Parts: sequence; C-alpha cells; structure tokens
Amino acid sequence: MAAPPRMFRGTFFVVPTPFRADRSLDLDGLRRLVDAAIGWTVDGLTVMGLTSETTALSDQERTEALRAIQESVRGRVPVVVGCSEPTADGVTERIQQAREFGTDAAMVAAPPLGNGDALPDFYAEVAKRGGLPLVVQDEPNATGMVMSVSILLRSLEASGARTIKLEDPPTPLKIAGLLKARPDLEIFGGLGGVFALSELRRGACGTMTGFAFPEILTAVRRAMESGDPELAGRIFDRYLPLIQFEAQPGYGVAIRKELLRRRGVIESATTRVQAPPIDEMTARELEELFDRLGLTPTTDAIYIT
Repeated sequence: MAAPPRMFRGTFFVVPTPFRADRSLDLDGLRRLVDAAIGWTVDGLTVMGLTSETTALSDQERTEALRAIQESVRGRVPVVVGCSEPTADGVTERIQQAREFGTDAAMVAAPPLGNGDALPDFYAEVAKRGGLPLVVQDEPNATGMVMSVSILLRSLEASGARTIKLEDPPTPLKIAGLLKARPDLEIFGGLGGVFALSELRRGACGTMTGFAFPEILTAVRRAMESGDPELAGRIFDRYLPLIQFEAQPGYGVAIRKELLRRRGVIESATTRVQAPPIDEMTARELEELFDRLGLTPTTDAIYIT
C-alpha cells in the first residue's frame, strides 16, 4: 500500500547538482550547498528535479548524490526526490531507491503517454508500488503532457496524493481552479519563482524552485501568511528583476549556478546540460543588478526588508 500523505508547505529549494570545471560530480560542493540552503530559511529540499540536471547523471552518480544529500540533511528538513521516468517500472525503481535514503516524498511528472486519460491509472500504480507520498509535477513544457484540472484531480484521487508542483502557466488561474474543487490540496508554484506572489495570493502553499536566493521567496511567503500582502508585494517587486534574470529559458541553470558560485557554496558554474556559459556581458549585468538592489552575494542568509 502507498504511504499515507503528509503535509508539505513553505519554501522548498530545488538543489542543483554541482560539477567541477572538468564536469565531474562535485559531492563536496553538493554537501556545502545543502547545508547553506537549510541556513537560508528553506522549509524543505527537492533533489533530482529538472534544475538538478538529473538526466545528465549516471545511475552511480545519482546514488552517490542522494547519499551525500541524506548525510548532509540529517533529518533537519523534509526532502522530496524527483523520480520521473517514461514508464511506471522506471518511476517505481526510482521511488524505491529514494525510500532507501529516507526520502519524505517522490516528485513524479507526467510520462509521455499520449493520452491524458491514462494518467490517473499511471499515478495510482506508481503510488501503490513505490510506497512513498507523491508530489505530482505539472510541467508540460518539459514533459509534453498537458494535464487539465479534471485530469489532475482524477490523478490525485487515484493515487491518494494531495500535493502538486504546478508549472503550467497561467499558474495563478490553474491554482485557483484546483483549490475551488479541492481546498485541501497543497499546491507549490515553480517556474523560477517568477509568478510566486500571484500564486500565493491564489492560495498556493509555497514555492518549489531552485532560485539562488530562496530566503527572498521565504520572506514574500511569510509576509502573505502574516496577513500583509502590501509588504509581500514590496519585497517581491524589489527582487523581481533578479528572479527574472535567473529564470531565462535555456540559460537559467547556468545563471543559477553562477549565482551560487558567487554566494561561495560551489566552486564552478559548470553545467552538463546544453546552456551557454556566462559571458562577459552577462557577468557585468549581474554586477549591475547587485548594485541596484544593494545586494552582496554571501554564503549567509541575506536580511530581507
């Protein structure tokens, strides 16, 4: 039987996978990044997601990375592991591996089934066979599978899941539609945090993304939860240029890693996925953006006002 669902909410940091300049796996950098992220006031970690470049890892590297993450987390925050694969067998294998490392939940995107009506049975099968609570990832840009509100609700019902990572824009409208039908759902926004404020205003329980300054998203969410949407808006508006700069399609992973390098937690911004390297103009634009925001990249959590 699938494990009973648990509550997830807050700011979850999607952990990128650090590589050295020679493109080898940097486990020490991964440990430093996990420790730093927990200090940046995140409520949980998501690993082996899209921003983790998981498709560029060998099975052995994935195992080594999961072990390093588990050893670094030490139960301090919940961990969600991305377990998406094209088949139910592949997903089940990933989930069972994640269970061995004490994972709290498995994030699973829609496989390329061609027919959305087949998704509820797919999610029911992997939930039953995998034995971990599921986070259903709705990311049609990466998967090619569009899940309507009705298909999503049926998939959740069939699998016993109640948590969604929603990345099908316009996300605020879809969040509102889902919560109207099922107010008990836990829905995270993603997409680099670009729409985080609107998502929270529609009832999202948090944000799950690899934005390199997650404490900013935490501050926005806490302001909303404390009943101060004006403060949330001021914080979000101030840092939105940085959020947008990092979220550039096809370039975001490289920029995100460069920001983390500048924060002093990884030694290299090297990627394995196809992404342009940080050029001189981009580096200068980052410096100018930091100056305008009065922001100094540091390993410590930045103070948000």
